[in-house]
Amino acid sequence: MENSVPVDTTASVSCPPSWARLILALLVALYLVVGSLYARYTPLWQVPDEPAHVNYALHVARTGTLPVLRPGDYDAAYLERIKAAHFPPGMSVASIRYESHQPPLYYVAAALLLRAFAAPTLSATDTAALAPAVYTMRFFSLVLGAALLLVTYALMRRLFPAQPVLALAAVAFVAFIPQHVAMMAGANNDALAELVLALVLWHLMGDLEGRRAGWRPIIERGGLLGLVLLTKTTIYLPALLAWGTFHVWTSGGALLRAGRRWFREGVMALAIASPFYIRNLLVYGWPDVLGLRRHAQVVVGQMTTAEFIAREGWGAFWRRAVVWTFRSFWGQFGWMGVLMDARVYRALAYLSVVLGVALVVGLRHCRARSATRRAASTILLAAAGGTVISYVGYNISFLQHQGRYLFTMLVPLAVFVSAGLWRMLLPVRARWLALAATGAAVLALAAALFDWGPFDRWDALALFALAGWAALAWRWPRRRALWLLAPFLALAVLDVFALYRFVLPALAP
Repeated sequence: MENSVPVDTTASVSCPPSWARLILALLVALYLVVGSLYARYTPLWQVPDEPAHVNYALHVARTGTLPVLRPGDYDAAYLERIKAAHFPPGMSVASIRYESHQPPLYYVAAALLLRAFAAPTLSATDTAALAPAVYTMRFFSLVLGAALLLVTYALMRRLFPAQPVLALAAVAFVAFIPQHVAMMAGANNDALAELVLALVLWHLMGDLEGRRAGWRPIIERGGLLGLVLLTKTTIYLPALLAWGTFHVWTSGGALLRAGRRWFREGVMALAIASPFYIRNLLVYGWPDVLGLRRHAQVVVGQMTTAEFIAREGWGAFWRRAVVWTFRSFWGQFGWMGVLMDARVYRALAYLSVVLGVALVVGLRHCRARSATRRAASTILLAAAGGTVISYVGYNISFLQHQGRYLFTMLVPLAVFVSAGLWRMLLPVRARWLALAATGAAVLALAAALFDWGPFDRWDALALFALAGWAALAWRWPRRRALWLLAPFLALAVLDVFALYRFVLPALAP
């Protein structure tokens, strides 16, 4: 297996490493500025599940113990009333505790911060007095999101060492999706989960380039898997599939050898997580080692998929699955109740088509290179597949078409999308993209003028913008790095626009 990764011959139009580090710093700083606006100005409790996450951390900070999920911790009727009223000070959030079954790593860390920076809130009972605790946890999550960007950059540099611009594009993609910014600026364990999963992938990519002997890599991988088990169940399957794929690949298909490695590292991971699991067995009983059975018993009143299909039919279910997943991936704020303008979603739909094509191009490019690159792409695909399987599995039981649950595959997506866009912006390909987008824009404009089909002038405008972007890449190929970053920097502008145009007016108390 090769120890070096062949690079694209077009790397000469990339940017020097010194400039890459400066641009990385600017991207992270921009993310922190935009995220801080969301963390500071999004009204209290108006991030999905935020009261339950805050109550978990407060319980740990106050008592030094983990909470127990009990019947009554999810009151569907009360939750709907308090959301409809925009969480007024007179309505307590103390009874909203349905996240108490979650693995504890984020909440223990948050509890330490609450004791250090928000100690007065530990004895507070009034909802408004809990604001310092909420902001402390929001900015903690935001910092974890910044760490995620740095790990994403480091992972991409391992895969594309001669093309730092690809790493910058991947960072910008992960950083500026509006819904992702909103979640990274909320009090929840999502940021830590994505960070830990990215660390697993980064470590696996490093060991692909030059496998190490001895116990050190076993301890490192086992330790990271232990952190996965203590962070969030939504990253279990992506991490385990990536980990298993790594061992199958590096063992040359020898399953017995791979099994021995799995066993050693798995034992270490289970040893790290075993206190939490044993505690759950004592509290919830066998075999509820994750508290998921108790959670299913507690969340009575949450809409199930079977109930929705029985009431609305399969057609309504699939329409909802596609539309809600798409919108809530890009931006459906608050508790899924704040939409952006339909014109914004149309523009994002065209961007999604381009990114989808880039995903395919990038995947083919990665798999057509060295054995190391093929192994890396297979591992990343396994992690992304784990996210998709988890998402589908969750929606088999409960109606949860929330695109934010797909964010655990953002890093694999960023790898393939950035590599694919880079190749799509080669002059000859950019020219054809510009011509195709221009033709589509003319057709959309004609359809709008003559009232043909669902198209209007905003479709034409979005397509003309796409054509202009591709034309710039065609006309000035030496600025290809700038054109690669341009769509993601446009998302940063959309982040700020969405906050002040849609989020704050809709969620104002």
